[in-house]
Amino acid sequence: MTALDTSDQQKVSAPLDAAEPVSDTLLSRFGRWWNRKGDADATAAGPAKAQDTPALSTRATKRQRDQLRQCFDARLTDVAANAAAQAWQDEYEAAVEPLRQAMLGVLAEVAAVRDAAGGQPATASGLSQALSNARIRFFKRFAALHGQRGNSACGLHFLIQLRADMLRWHKRIPGLRELDEDLEALFSNWFDVGLLELQPITWDSPASLLEKLIRYEAVHEISSWTDLRNRLDSDRRCYAFFHPRIPREPLIFVEVAFVPEMAANVQALLDEAAPLEDLRRVKWAIFYSISNTQAGLRGVSFGNFLLKRVIEELQREHPKLKQFATLSPIPGFADWLRKRDGESIDRVLGVKRLARWREQHGEVPADGAAWFSALSADTEDTVIRDTAMTLAAHYLVREGGKGVPADPVARFHLGNGACVERVNWGADMSRKGRAQSCGMMVNYLYVPDALDDNLARLGDGNPRISRAVAKLL
Repeated sequence: MTALDTSDQQKVSAPLDAAEPVSDTLLSRFGRWWNRKGDADATAAGPAKAQDTPALSTRATKRQRDQLRQCFDARLTDVAANAAAQAWQDEYEAAVEPLRQAMLGVLAEVAAVRDAAGGQPATASGLSQALSNARIRFFKRFAALHGQRGNSACGLHFLIQLRADMLRWHKRIPGLRELDEDLEALFSNWFDVGLLELQPITWDSPASLLEKLIRYEAVHEISSWTDLRNRLDSDRRCYAFFHPRIPREPLIFVEVAFVPEMAANVQALLDEAAPLEDLRRVKWAIFYSISNTQAGLRGVSFGNFLLKRVIEELQREHPKLKQFATLSPIPGFADWLRKRDGESIDRVLGVKRLARWREQHGEVPADGAAWFSALSADTEDTVIRDTAMTLAAHYLVREGGKGVPADPVARFHLGNGACVERVNWGADMSRKGRAQSCGMMVNYLYVPDALDDNLARLGDGNPRISRAVAKLL
């Protein structure tokens, strides 16, 4: 149910492609572990050659160096420097992608020179280390811009977009990593959960906001306006975090369904023809989609606070509502399984399950890729179903480092203090669901009074699981 990047085992952003989203208590420290993401974009692109990033003209490079030097050197109140920053922002926003890479290269170069001139090591980062750091002052200048000219974004939103590009290209452009570290540190303060506003999104919300909901939905694609209206009907809820400086741009949102029992498949949950639930009788609130909307906020922890806030809102609206769970994808399962050799899978399944497979289907598949092909999501064969669910349960609970599950969505929910409650067969029969997890999904149970204890257990490498999941292991 959460759109999270799968490339970093330590972070889950506050949870788009998701991303997550995502503030020092035990909860906040775990929150930082679970936030997102690694270097998937740059890695997927492969090593960059020098000619991959086009050079600006000599005149343009000189002009931008002068603009950026003025921004770095002047006081924050300097009017000329603010104008130079706005001009650089306007040019960056209007540039095509290759030229943006070149502009970031000039920015990294000037930042390194100004740090060296100021006696600040080029590798220094973090607000606690250098509040007067030239890079910090530079970013603060942009954050103060209001973006009232034409289509220009406000400075804070521009910095989010700028960091998204930094994260994509930091392996190609020397010096970007240091800039990114300082900007992430600033964002962790500027987007502290205490400064964000939780707001409901309804069918009566502005059309521009509803369009963004459709565009940003990263877990279960919204196929039409009718589909969206169904997700915002009287037995559904949608909540989003907003920053007061960017009031029309959701940072992360969650979709909720009121149902009589814990949901087992997303097809039924999103069925537009299904009758409305009687809110006087519903027993469960199911979180079936969380989508981060801003790639540039990767590593900023607020996704984990979102669900807790939403649970509070739901309990305030429906005091008798006590049961909360997710219906979540298992996005890393297919990739994990394909990389296993035959022996490691044999150890997971054990002698009895392998014997049942041979009795029903003959010789066992040779390796993980062959196993994945054999686990057809369409079948009602109990041996195939139980084998797949056993592998999924093992992947969710036992793969990864101590207290850090391998699956990004599991990292997020277990990092919130949830329990692995149930693995569901045939739960997502979309092309995406079949491709990433043989159509399986998982319920994570949220018991508000047990969240802290569950989180402590996870830190000890013993995540909370139900009896049904324990039987699969």
